[in-house]
Amino acid sequence: MPLHPITGRKCIWLHLGMTGAVIEKLPDQDAFRLLTAEELTQLCREYNAILNAGFTEGYALDFEYQENDCVFIDNLAVAHRAAPGAHLPAQEQGLRIMHRSTVRGTQDLAPGFGLPLQVDIHGPSPLENGVWQGGGIGFRWEENIPMQN
Repeated sequence: MPLHPITGRKCIWLHLGMTGAVIEKLPDQDAFRLLTAEELTQLCREYNAILNAGFTEGYALDFEYQENDCVFIDNLAVAHRAAPGAHLPAQEQGLRIMHRSTVRGTQDLAPGFGLPLQVDIHGPSPLENGVWQGGGIGFRWEENIPMQN
């Protein structure tokens, strides 16, 4: 499991709606591979189960935004997702206006084992075989779950 680059605590870095690929470093090699559709589907389902279990196991909360709320989230330390109704049309859920700001970290998120710091998600797959859903749209691991953020 990956560790937070500053705190050293275990983390999960996955976005269920915008993850278009997962690159795995092959053990004892200087090579990488993309997860297959079956593997990525399983990974997303397991991660979703972890998020769901948080409500019954006491490590998650359901935050109801009120006007003028301001929430800060460390994307590397706090798993989070929108509520199921967040992607409904405005006529059904009401008007939802959200401003998102990103703050540059104090150090590069560099895995340290040969992956480049940046990959062009709009370009072709950097590896052969496996899932590569370019453009930031995200791999569709479940048909009935809205995957837009």
